[in-house]
Amino acid sequence: MNDLRAGVREKTVEWPPKIQVAGVSSLEEALFCHSVGVDAVGLTIELPSGIHDGLTTERAVSIVGQLPQDLLVVLITYLDTAEAAARLARGITADAVQFHGGISEQELRLFRTLCPVVKIIGRVTVSGEAAIPDAQRFTRPLWDALILDSLDPGTGRVGATGRIHDWSISSRIVKAARVPVILAGGLNPDNVAAAIRSVRPHGVDAHTGLEEPDGTRSFDKIRAFAQAALAAFEERD
Repeated sequence: MNDLRAGVREKTVEWPPKIQVAGVSSLEEALFCHSVGVDAVGLTIELPSGIHDGLTTERAVSIVGQLPQDLLVVLITYLDTAEAAARLARGITADAVQFHGGISEQELRLFRTLCPVVKIIGRVTVSGEAAIPDAQRFTRPLWDALILDSLDPGTGRVGATGRIHDWSISSRIVKAARVPVILAGGLNPDNVAAAIRSVRPHGVDAHTGLEEPDGTRSFDKIRAFAQAALAAFEERD
């Protein structure tokens, strides 16, 4: 692809998304998210643990090709090289990439050159007050947003832990951050409104909080999450 804009869908929706559902792995789920007011779906590809919920790159390409233009596609990946991330982002025509495992500034600058219209999301683990200065490292033009997530101290896992972190720290991050903040970490239909009121993030993201006990996705929980989040954002605004 010689055209740097090739493989990118033109969008008119606002950035950053207010409601994102992560771990989407089927067309049915993505379309349902869109129907209830979710404005971004996160596709987890190239994770250290392997394929997530059967979502291969080929399957992701098929899903994205059938989505409406006002639904943002966020690639969530642990890739940490610009060329590999750009190849994957362009391959599935992602609108944004969440570098969940981190990426060096040098590689990030190269990615920005390779994919100038793809939004870039960083990640901050909120496990203490050190997260506040950490979040301030994320600045434009390299970063377009950052996501706040939780740590499972038992496993060392970050993201999709189902754990809530200290929202008082997250609120301070929102005030100090230099890019829009998306709040994640243990959010579900029952607590998302309180999280929005307490933290005042630009957007919210949920994954395990929208699943049944057996790990399958709950469409009822997705609907309830979106309704609660939308109402809380309208009340705040």
